[in-house]
Amino acid sequence: MITYLIILAVSFIVVFLITPTIRYVALKFYVIDKINNRKIHKKLVTKLGGLAIFLGYLGGLFVILSSDTGFFKANFYTLVGLLTCSFLMLILGIYDDLQGSGAMQKLIVQIVISILAVKSGFILKGINAPGLFNIEFGFLSVPLTILWLVGMTNSINLIDGLDGLAPGISAITAFFIFLIGLLLKDNFVIYISLAVTGACLAFLKYNFYPAKIFMGDTGSLFLGLIIAILAIYRSNPASSANHYFIPTIIILILPLIDTTLAIIRRFLKKQNILQGDASHIHHYFLKKGLTQSQTVITFYVATFFLGVTSLALTYFLGL
Repeated sequence: MITYLIILAVSFIVVFLITPTIRYVALKFYVIDKINNRKIHKKLVTKLGGLAIFLGYLGGLFVILSSDTGFFKANFYTLVGLLTCSFLMLILGIYDDLQGSGAMQKLIVQIVISILAVKSGFILKGINAPGLFNIEFGFLSVPLTILWLVGMTNSINLIDGLDGLAPGISAITAFFIFLIGLLLKDNFVIYISLAVTGACLAFLKYNFYPAKIFMGDTGSLFLGLIIAILAIYRSNPASSANHYFIPTIIILILPLIDTTLAIIRRFLKKQNILQGDASHIHHYFLKKGLTQSQTVITFYVATFFLGVTSLALTYFLGL
């Protein structure tokens, strides 16, 4: 338990201390989120905050490396795959925040990174709920895994429309994945989810309304990928059993519904499904008169109760 607390504390402290520096550099080089009719904010706010979250996540992993060498050696290949995929997604996010990449370019790179994740052993072989159903995907495992990884990555990206919304939901999700990992005594999931939780919580100090810095695609794409990978991680690679997938879907039902509706909406309007708009669920709450903070807290509360539900189902039903 002391190791768990140290991972959480280190990832938190790294982000807390380094974010102001990243904000200063972003201001100096004018890395600013552009204001347009889709954006809620009406003042200049720096981007690249996701870099701080990533460094906090690395800080947590460094604690694992230094305190549990046996775990590191036993999971070396898996950890290298995770770090490589998350780093490449970070680079994609940085490039998009600095230069702006086309929607199709971004999608192609995400698919390539997802294929690398599959090659690293992160693959969704099936969905099971003890006593209810057990579906094995067989030859569809790889394409469905890629679809999940790309879809989840973009789901977190799509909800990153209000101050504190995406990092807050990511923190809550990672925390409940940590609790489920505790139930299953799965150190890989415990360690990674704690590092993400601490990093996201610290970032809220600077990103909650009124935001001083945005995490941008640098953070949202990286966080989406990490959560998606944790959701399909199997401690026993030879087994098709997955204990995190259904609980993660339950926790993230709001972003997943929002993403699905966005795809349908843009398809019916014959728009690029990867192009942003101002018709997300959080925009609906704002139109109904809620403030940014009230809307974000509403999402937090809903996600928290969904997390409690997923934890209870895991404990009592063994999902």
